[in-house]
Amino acid sequence: MFEFIFKIWYMMVVLPFLIFLEGNKMFSNFLKKKNIYLHWDVFHSFLFILIILYIILWVKGYR
Repeated sequence: MFEFIFKIWYMMVVLPFLIFLEGNKMFSNFLKKKNIYLHWDVFHSFLFILIILYIILWVKGYR
C-alpha cells in the first residue's frame, strides 16, 4: 500500500517539479547564450508562473 501511495505522490508532485527545474535550467541557458538576461533563476520562474496564474484567475472572474 505504501508503494502505491508513493508512486501516486511521485507522479503528481515530484516528477512535475523535476521537469519544471530542468525546463528552467534549459531556459536559463538559452537566455545566457543569447545574452538576453544573464541572472535568470528558479525564483524568476516562480514569480512568472504566479503572475500568469493571477492574470488567468482575474480574467476568469475570481476576484
